Amino acid sequence: MDTLLQFEETLADEEVITRINAILEQALRDGTVDAAQQQLNELLRRYPNCTALQYNAAVAYDSFRLFFPTAPESLQQEWKDSKRSLLERIRSGGNAAYWQSATLSLAALEIADGDPEQGAAQLKELPQQTWDIGGMWAMYYMKTDRPEQALELTQKQLYRAVTQAISALVTMTNPKLQPDPDKRHKLCDAYRTLAETFALPDRSDGLLLELYLEQGNIEKAAACFVQYAHALQAPFRLPDPDLFAPGLPARTSEPPLAAVREMLRMLVRAFDQEAQYRPLWAVPACRAALEQLKSGLEQAPTA
Repeated sequence: MDTLLQFEETLADEEVITRINAILEQALRDGTVDAAQQQLNELLRRYPNCTALQYNAAVAYDSFRLFFPTAPESLQQEWKDSKRSLLERIRSGGNAAYWQSATLSLAALEIADGDPEQGAAQLKELPQQTWDIGGMWAMYYMKTDRPEQALELTQKQLYRAVTQAISALVTMTNPKLQPDPDKRHKLCDAYRTLAETFALPDRSDGLLLELYLEQGNIEKAAACFVQYAHALQAPFRLPDPDLFAPGLPARTSEPPLAAVREMLRMLVRAFDQEAQYRPLWAVPACRAALEQLKSGLEQAPTA
């Protein structure tokens, strides 16, 4: 019957990404979520057993909230409920490839906007490995005369370790975690060193900008803003193939996804409107960098 009705049970992961991104692009083009949400619901109805689609649709609901922060509260709640429902379906479905990610996302929902203890209970369901077996697999591949596989595995491990280290450094620069400005500066320096060493995107000037503004050092804050604005406009920096390929296959740089562009627009609006940044606009170089950021976003493709 499925064949007669041309019913397709699942989509390839690449096709899921393509379709979800097209839906998000349409929402931005239309300036309303109505048609995009209808398309998303239709896609979920057509492929009810596609776990990859369910997970990426849950992410899309977050994007709707990002794109349309002034949407009615009832609609915002609908998006939250839809996301939660999809994640719970993934958890109950038992798909190993997505179970951990869905559990982590649900835990984050509970901790941020629900029952923190329930979120903690879900976190405890996740495996708490105290060892990394990747090194053992690499040794196995070497022992069985498969150095290429050992190299790919080790490069993936390296990339994961470096990006996790950068994420930890960014988290630690929160003043609530580290109120000492000198130590926060050292954390920013460590972030920059890692990014430069492994040829990864460097956003440390954004962290230093906030630090210097807190200290009232407008001159240094202005210099950081200019550098940060340039970094935000730079082409997406791909992992250094000499360090990470073939573990991470080489890719060509592509225009930023809709959600990324919208996040940049929100950042520019914050720069333009929030009081903490106003001292910067008396510096001509900062004002010029801000206008260049705005111009670049206006000229960015929307499809």
